[in-house]
Amino acid sequence: MPRTIALIYVAFGTVWIFFTDRLLVWMHLSPELILRIQTGKGWLFVIGSATLLYVALHRYERRGGDAMAALIKSRNETRVANADLERRVAERTRQLEAANRELEAFAYAVSHDLRAPLRSMSGFSQILQESAPPGLDEKSRHYLQRIHDASMRMSGLIEDLLNLSRIGRSELTARPINLSQVAAEAAAAVRERNPGREVQVEIAPDMEVSADPRLLRIALENLLSNAWKYTSRASPATVAVGTQAGEHGPIYYVRDNGVGFDMKYADKLFVPFQRLHPEAEFPGSGIGLVTVQRIIARHGGRVWAEAQPDAGATFYFTL
Repeated sequence: MPRTIALIYVAFGTVWIFFTDRLLVWMHLSPELILRIQTGKGWLFVIGSATLLYVALHRYERRGGDAMAALIKSRNETRVANADLERRVAERTRQLEAANRELEAFAYAVSHDLRAPLRSMSGFSQILQESAPPGLDEKSRHYLQRIHDASMRMSGLIEDLLNLSRIGRSELTARPINLSQVAAEAAAAVRERNPGREVQVEIAPDMEVSADPRLLRIALENLLSNAWKYTSRASPATVAVGTQAGEHGPIYYVRDNGVGFDMKYADKLFVPFQRLHPEAEFPGSGIGLVTVQRIIARHGGRVWAEAQPDAGATFYFTL
């Protein structure tokens, strides 16, 4: 706007001086009269241009003031809206944290209190089996065995729930670690728990990450236990732990050549107690992958899977 006013001022002054001077020459007036007219012409130009500049600048200033007032009002409204949004987000965050703490405390209390009666059921059923009189029929022995097995499964499920609850409450201490070494230790632990299985494990070397070593070890043990279980029909059974490039950084994976699953049921993988295979074929609690997801989420990453029936499965995760 100031540049426009200056250009108009120069253009108007140039045109005024040029044409009025030409007009005075054309009229053949005396030099004294021409001098007086030029003086008056100059005063007229000064007064007229000053008036025009005042009007233009006043309008510009008023428009600028209105724009500034609108900008200040808009910023104030935005500030108020942001403050209200931050307040609501903080309040919702506090509510969610309180709800999570209550749920975790409830799960821990229930799981802890259920263990004692289950130990009694398991112990007494075992005592009955061992001390049963010779005349006890086979059906009764079968029922006692089923009671013992069910109580043991329930005890394992409660232990998994307790572990999941502890993961939610435990402090995360991330530091640089060798993921390859953690995976090797987790594979050794899983192999020790399954001495009758022969599984070929390949682990990519020198995978360096920043993570909590204890929690990451738990996640890898769950993923490898999963792979161990679902490769029971494969010959040879193979499991691979490695990494590949991703759009936002490295992606890590645990891949097996087991029974796999249908991808249309993939949304059930990380839901507690959901299973894609019958308990009789592949026993388990349905908590392992939920634990993995909780640990990976605490590291700011995500976990997902790709598979085909009878063609193995691959679990990917980021950190």
